[in-house]
Amino acid sequence: MTAIQPTPDQIQAFLKADMSEPICMVNLLKFKDKATYEEDAPEYGKGLTGQEAYQLYGIGVFQVLTTIGAKPIYSAPANRFMIGEGDWDAVALAWYPSRKVFLEMPQREDYQAIHYHREAGLAHQDLIETTPEVL
Repeated sequence: MTAIQPTPDQIQAFLKADMSEPICMVNLLKFKDKATYEEDAPEYGKGLTGQEAYQLYGIGVFQVLTTIGAKPIYSAPANRFMIGEGDWDAVALAWYPSRKVFLEMPQREDYQAIHYHREAGLAHQDLIETTPEVL
């Protein structure tokens, strides 16, 4: 199933978990061929690719993450599959000091100011919540 937002059931399950527990989010990303900005966006009509639009989002998210005490861990293109199949363009990991911090991030003005780049560039994604543990 392709998606860019969580389902109501996914949100409810997230809200039932320990809000103080740290998490690491694994992002599997698929970009649009061409970014789809709204007409009132400064980037409208500039011919950006979906990946270029998402990179603008990524720059802004990096700043937000560091402001809220979270950390970008890793980001790279998906080159090939060694096991299984998929249609992903990139992988990114981000650590959050708590589920609460992750949940509050979309409400922040600095995040809302850059979120439109995500919408313009992202075709779909899988976002996998993990609980960091030492192996």
